[in-house]
Amino acid sequence: MANFDVHRILVDQGSSCDVMYSGLFKTLQLTQENLVPYVGYDLQGFNGSTTKPRGYVDLIVTFGEDESLKSVRVQFLVVDCPSLYNCIIGRTT
Repeated sequence: MANFDVHRILVDQGSSCDVMYSGLFKTLQLTQENLVPYVGYDLQGFNGSTTKPRGYVDLIVTFGEDESLKSVRVQFLVVDCPSLYNCIIGRTT
């Protein structure tokens, strides 16, 4: 992802969007200039809490190894909240 190996990714087929937590955003050396303003609805978690995304960022993400490599453009909503994961890849990816 953005020329970095990223670990602790949750693949959640129940998620309708792709989420990047702010810690990974910083690790990838992305800045506020990389963010596109987000004008949609707040994100709602499974416990009913809501979070307003900081914006979104488009990145090329490569999945797999060797002959099974596949690169796709992923639009991540960037959020400021704690998580054990770096990002969530949803069912649309």
